[in-house]
Amino acid sequence: MSFDKGIDYFALMAALPSEGELILDQCTIARTEIKGDLEILHGSFGNKKVLVTFSGLGKINAAAAAAAILSSYPVSRLWMWGSAGAYDLAGVEINDVALASEEILGDEGVATISSWQPLDAIGIPLIESKGESIFNRMEVDQLELKHGRKLLHKWESIPSSPRIHVGPFITVSAVSGSIARARMLSSLYGAVCENMEGGAVAQICLRYQIPFLEIRGLSNRAGDRNKQRWQLSKALNNCQRAVIYLLENWDKA
Repeated sequence: MSFDKGIDYFALMAALPSEGELILDQCTIARTEIKGDLEILHGSFGNKKVLVTFSGLGKINAAAAAAAILSSYPVSRLWMWGSAGAYDLAGVEINDVALASEEILGDEGVATISSWQPLDAIGIPLIESKGESIFNRMEVDQLELKHGRKLLHKWESIPSSPRIHVGPFITVSAVSGSIARARMLSSLYGAVCENMEGGAVAQICLRYQIPFLEIRGLSNRAGDRNKQRWQLSKALNNCQRAVIYLLENWDKA
C-alpha cells in the first residue's frame, strides 16, 4: 500500500487549486501521488497527517475523487471547502462563512412541465445508510458538525473574522441563473447556499462511513450572474482561514 501504516489521515478537498492556495501555504507537502489523473498531495499540518486534493468542478469529479481517496487510504475524516452562492432568503451576507448541517441534491428527481419532485417520487433511494433510505437529503456527521460549529463560533468572536452560519446546502449541476430559480430552491429546503460538489462527497462519505464536514465562503448571491458583484477572492480567503482555524484547534477541548 502507498500510505504509512498506523496513520489516520485528514482528507482535505476543494474543487479547484485556486481555492486552496492559503491552506497549501500552511501545509508541508512531502510528495504527490497520482491516481488516474487525480493528484493527491501527502503532507502534514502541524502534527496532523493530511491528504489534499482538488477534484475538479462538479458532482462527478468530486464523487470520483472522494471514492479514490477513501478506498485507498486510512482516512479519519473528510473535509470539503470552497465557494458558494448565497440564497438571499437565508439572512446571510456575501463573505460570510457557512457550515453545512446537511447536503441536499437539488437536481435529482422528477421534472415535469409544471413542477419538480425529489427522488421519493421515483421510490428508489440513492443509498441505504444505517437502515435508512437516503433520497435527496444527506446529513453531515453530527459530532463533526457540533465540534466544528463550537470552534468556529469561538473564531467568529475574534476581530476581523466573518460571521458563521449553519444550515442546509443544496448541490446542483446547473447553478441558479436567475433570482427566481434561487429563491425557489431556497424556499423549498430552507437552504443557506448552493454549490456544485458537496452533495456528491457527502454521499460517498456515507457509503464509506467516514465523517464529512463542509465549509463554504459565500462569494455571491445565487442567481446573480453579474460577476462584477462577486467577491470570490475574499470569500475563499475567509473560508480557508476557517479551515485553518479548525485544523489548528481541532484536538482542543
